[in-house]
Amino acid sequence: MRSTLYQKTGYRWPAILLVVALVEFMELLLLHAKYQLFTGGFLQPYSFRSLGDRTLLILLTVWMNLLLFGSLGQAWFWLADRARLHPLLAVYHFVYLTVAGFGVWLALKFKVLTYFADTLDFVVAKNLAGGNLSVAMHYVADDSILFLLVLGLLFLGYLLGWWLLCRYLRHRPPPAYVPSRLRLRYLLPLFLLVTVLLVAWVSRTPQLRYGLRKTTTYTLIASALDWASDFDDDGHGLFRFPFDPDNWDPRIHPGALDVPDDGIDQDGFGGDFHWKGPRPDLLAELPPQPGKHILLVVLESARADLLGKRWNGQLVAPNLTRMAEQYSHADYAYTHTAYTTSSLLALFNRSLNEKSNRVKLLDYLKASGYQISIISGQDESFGDVATLTGMNAPGNYFFDARVAIEDRVYPSKDPGSLRLSEARVVQAFRDRVEQVDWNKPNFFYVNFQAAHFPYSHPGMPMRIIDKPIARSDIRPEHKKEVQATYWNAISVADNAFGQLVRILKEKSVYKNTVVVVLGDHGESLFEDGHLGHGFLLNEIQTRIPLIINQKDLKLKQAVGQMDIADLLVTLATGRFESSWWQDADKVQFQYIGSLKNPVIIDTVRYGGVRTLLDFATRKVLFSDIKIWMSVEQALEDDKLGVRVKTLIGHWERLRWEYQTSTK
Repeated sequence: MRSTLYQKTGYRWPAILLVVALVEFMELLLLHAKYQLFTGGFLQPYSFRSLGDRTLLILLTVWMNLLLFGSLGQAWFWLADRARLHPLLAVYHFVYLTVAGFGVWLALKFKVLTYFADTLDFVVAKNLAGGNLSVAMHYVADDSILFLLVLGLLFLGYLLGWWLLCRYLRHRPPPAYVPSRLRLRYLLPLFLLVTVLLVAWVSRTPQLRYGLRKTTTYTLIASALDWASDFDDDGHGLFRFPFDPDNWDPRIHPGALDVPDDGIDQDGFGGDFHWKGPRPDLLAELPPQPGKHILLVVLESARADLLGKRWNGQLVAPNLTRMAEQYSHADYAYTHTAYTTSSLLALFNRSLNEKSNRVKLLDYLKASGYQISIISGQDESFGDVATLTGMNAPGNYFFDARVAIEDRVYPSKDPGSLRLSEARVVQAFRDRVEQVDWNKPNFFYVNFQAAHFPYSHPGMPMRIIDKPIARSDIRPEHKKEVQATYWNAISVADNAFGQLVRILKEKSVYKNTVVVVLGDHGESLFEDGHLGHGFLLNEIQTRIPLIINQKDLKLKQAVGQMDIADLLVTLATGRFESSWWQDADKVQFQYIGSLKNPVIIDTVRYGGVRTLLDFATRKVLFSDIKIWMSVEQALEDDKLGVRVKTLIGHWERLRWEYQTSTK
């Protein structure tokens, strides 16, 4: 009885309410800074502008925080009471550790979202790291020094405050006993019941769901309730959107594989999937034959707007711009995923399905008598690209950053960090050009890593700027310096490409070589509030340059990386048909996450017109008319419904192809 009386003072609930108020203020402030939640951000589907909407949102977040931190507080104070801890010390520990811990979490969360947007999850992080989650975690840890320093300072502050408070309380008796009139143990069942009803209501109200799912406490509570209500154990319950349409059948849930023509809509999108059979495979139909030499150059993180781009009045990429003007380029070329690994797999394997039965580019070229030379400034074992594409197959010449590891520009030997300078790659190309038999057709793949984050490396030439931005200074407030460093890297890559062309001309083989240059993906440079790639499906991150040294090519349709092999082969072997590239309505499929459970999917056609489906909200964005609409509402519209069905059909077909592939 004595210990119970010792702790029952009037400090307990004020401490809990203080924590709730501080947490509420921090999170809503950050949410508004990122999403303009209370004013409406660009293309954000919902906002809370009226006094009633704002009040409701705040009250709901307060309720969720009160449940979580009230429960934590009650448990903590019960333990502190049993340990006979002084009430003020119990309050200090609870308030400091809870607020500091939550503050660190929010800082880390919103720092990550500043760079990677709202779509980042473990699948996206894994894809960015070449399919290896451990590499992704190590990559994140590379920028952790400042974060650890902040943690250390917070811990020192905690110890100092504890010591000062102990000194203050040393000769002071505990506060007087204050009888508690609030019996939480009796109110808790009612409190939990109301919370369950609120979460169910919020999850079925699009505007509230949009706001609340961005908060930590609501997400935790909704996830716990969803897990508890997942009766068929398929990963989807009744409290997190999108809901399980049949909670007793594990075959039916959001993201389920839609079996074609069985009369059941397993994934809940657009009705039962109709299978039209596998796509035609041009390389399977064209007999292998030798042709012109081929040089395929991939530029890391190269944006489509590099053509004609000027920085401080200076042309950034004169060699690429000149080739585009003198020969040909695609107006609208796209990556399918905006990840390096999957982009290269799409380029060489002509599919987004790693088990695809489609003829691989390198297999076709070898069957046609081509000598294969791989020269890359990155480690092509990253994401297992070299093996999956056949780059390192017997008989191929293979040179990458792992082969020349002693020449790397950074100390790290991790696959995602290994890089060679552009000068080293050019030298390797020059050496190989002198070795090959030019009486036989040759295929060269060259990869330049100049524009890889942080957009510079030790020894990189400063072609259009005086000095690069330091990696530690890459922040939104230094946007212009970040962009300057990036464009200098593109200029360095352009200069290196120009040297490749000169080497071929010196060897008198350039005129008999089909040269194609493209990017693996684009790059956000804080123009849209973010930095990097792989987490947004927009023009900046997914539109890439595609330049070809062949005259008068009219590519009047959206071109994807899966199309490049067909373009290369038909141009090199004289079987190019202009009519195959004139379909302005042809769409390219793009996705973020995994094909099984994507975060976002879209189709983009000539002109950059997108139809984008956000699985978290089950809403569709039509970029040309700048309207968000629910899937059900869009399907009812005659014109928009066709676009949505086309998008969903692409996704379901790719998943079914993966399921039925034999490799």
